[in-house]
Amino acid sequence: MKHLTPIIAGLALSACALDPSILQTDPVAQADTLAQANTGAAVGVAMPHIAAENIEAHIRFLASDELAGRGTGTVGYAIAANYVAAQMRLLGLEPAGDDGTYFAAVPMQQIQADRDYDQFTMDGVTYDQGHSVYVQLNPALAESSVTGEPVFVGYGVSAPARGHDDYAGLDITGKIVVVVDGIPDGLPSEEAAHHRSVKRDTAAAHGAIGMISLSDWSDEDAAEFTNGPAALPSIRLTSATGPSNYDQLRASATLDAELSAALFDGAEMSLEEVRAAMNDEAGARYPHFVLPHTVTIRQRSISQQFSDPNVVSILRGADPELAAQVVVLSAHLDHIGTVSDPGKPDQGCRADESGDAICNGALDNAAGVAVLLETARSFVELGTPRRSVLFIALAGEETGLLGSEHFARNPTIPAGSMIADVNLDMPVITYEFGDVLAFGAEHSNLGAITTRAAARLGVVVSPDPIPQQNLFVRSDHYSFVRQGIPAIMLSTGFASPDPRWDEGRGLMGFVQTHYHQPSDQLDGGLNVLFDQGAKFADINYLIAREIADSDEGVSWNEGDFFGDLFGRVAEE
Repeated sequence: MKHLTPIIAGLALSACALDPSILQTDPVAQADTLAQANTGAAVGVAMPHIAAENIEAHIRFLASDELAGRGTGTVGYAIAANYVAAQMRLLGLEPAGDDGTYFAAVPMQQIQADRDYDQFTMDGVTYDQGHSVYVQLNPALAESSVTGEPVFVGYGVSAPARGHDDYAGLDITGKIVVVVDGIPDGLPSEEAAHHRSVKRDTAAAHGAIGMISLSDWSDEDAAEFTNGPAALPSIRLTSATGPSNYDQLRASATLDAELSAALFDGAEMSLEEVRAAMNDEAGARYPHFVLPHTVTIRQRSISQQFSDPNVVSILRGADPELAAQVVVLSAHLDHIGTVSDPGKPDQGCRADESGDAICNGALDNAAGVAVLLETARSFVELGTPRRSVLFIALAGEETGLLGSEHFARNPTIPAGSMIADVNLDMPVITYEFGDVLAFGAEHSNLGAITTRAAARLGVVVSPDPIPQQNLFVRSDHYSFVRQGIPAIMLSTGFASPDPRWDEGRGLMGFVQTHYHQPSDQLDGGLNVLFDQGAKFADINYLIAREIADSDEGVSWNEGDFFGDLFGRVAEE
């Protein structure tokens, strides 16, 4: 799972995150939920009874030391991809990648800033990289420079349906926008997370050529960041046509607190006054104005291109009227590899006290891929579905949802054919789970389908217990949502029927102890219950089978924010 570290603090607030009323652990509530769910279409679907031994076999191979953590761009990932392709071939699934193969290349690059070139200049005064400023990489343009007058646009959020639009009445064509971090109050958490993630897109859509972000960093903070994480190469897509519009918004920078304040010198309001106004709840609109300076941001990057494959197969549907519709089942195949060598991309692995330098990724996400493969086996064994089903093991999730972003925008099947995505990411199968989480379930009828499927196994679907962490936008399914395709991310939950269960054995315990650590491996500190992996796979199959066989299909809920925002993409 990508970038989960920031949620640990939220998970630690167990009094809030593990409220039993939120998690639906009351036996009467569970019984009512199951009774209602069992009235649905999933009841007529044959139960697959997936073998625990099969789940174990896949995890043992994919999480073995020989694959060295399946890091992006490594031999270990290539071996994992070939293993998954071989399993798909053994099942008789049709290849659905490039040129009649199981592999669909994801064009990537190892990219690093040219620290000797990157600069920010204001009114003739130049600040080098790491000195009060962090000049950001541009993965689309090897070298770029923008000069212009900066325009302060508040948060840089355009949400007119919620009564907030920082760009209303402004012409910023050819300008450099200046934004503060954060999101205005009053937006639902998932919408807020979306708007935070698309500030570059929003600025570019309004004609901006550059962006300046204001921070509370000290100069020492800026230097530490640019000499630390930012100094190492990173991995990005090579395409300039993806989200964030790097070809349009050509250069961007983050300023420390002192330089941020200086940017407002001579303006109609100081930065301190601006922040006070933005914190005034009575204010109906935040201040926006031109800043009386000329700034230049320039950047240059050093790039080495390569590719990793998504692994893709399809089971063609049998219904002449529905077979052209495709249900996507996904799970990311990559993990974070080994402790980085000097000069190599930092994918996040850290050696433990024993010196183990391999982050094997048994549960994140070898377990998800194992469930994906056994779900495919169940489809083959239990009969051809009415709709087609696409199985995809995704590359580059840990480095930024790269494989899913590229595939969702450049699918190897007709783009308009995909009707839903069910994504599997980090099922924590270390305890007998009594509930599952289906992030995004409330946005479409996938929620009801998931509830019916889980009920067949005596499991309930709990609401997101940590909505403030915005997990809906943090995994591969969101790449499909952005293309107008309803999607959920399925995960084990926070409840268990086992009276011996405690929080330390569940998702919270895994995140705090094993997430992105060498201990996420078999035959170590993890107590992996493969029968729970099989139960989780049974639920996944039942969800997918109902989608594939139902008369109704999948649709966004009426008036849903994401459906209204992205649904049109699928229709274009």
